[in-house]
Amino acid sequence: MKVILLQNIKGLGRQNDVKDVSDGYARNFLIPRNFAIQATRDALKKLEKQTNEANAKREKLVAELKEKANRLERLTFTFTLKVGEKGEVFGGVHQKEIEQKLDEAGFAHTSAELAKPIKTIGETFVPVDLGEKITAKIKVAVKPE
Repeated sequence: MKVILLQNIKGLGRQNDVKDVSDGYARNFLIPRNFAIQATRDALKKLEKQTNEANAKREKLVAELKEKANRLERLTFTFTLKVGEKGEVFGGVHQKEIEQKLDEAGFAHTSAELAKPIKTIGETFVPVDLGEKITAKIKVAVKPE
């Protein structure tokens, strides 16, 4: 019997996959527990419509994120750090501080990919993950206080 999976099932498939399983497995386990529905012609049409809508929505989201990445790359985020008499820097610019500035600038739900804090004066480019495998490099300027 062909079934459409309603959720991920380990060893069988992922949500919305169409699988061919034994009649007993479908009738006695998958369908009663709402793990799957029978793959009728109407159910397959509904699944195809949902898939097309989801793909269109994802394409729209990716286009919006790419535009957002272009706007982000034109911005510079400035931080100030205390500097000693000999030029040594006290403190650093951490990932959370960059993400906070991004939120304040209207770019919520983005995450900076900073391996270690920035502890030098000058400009640094930091990659930012916007989601859906879209990244941007923002300019972070660190100035002495």
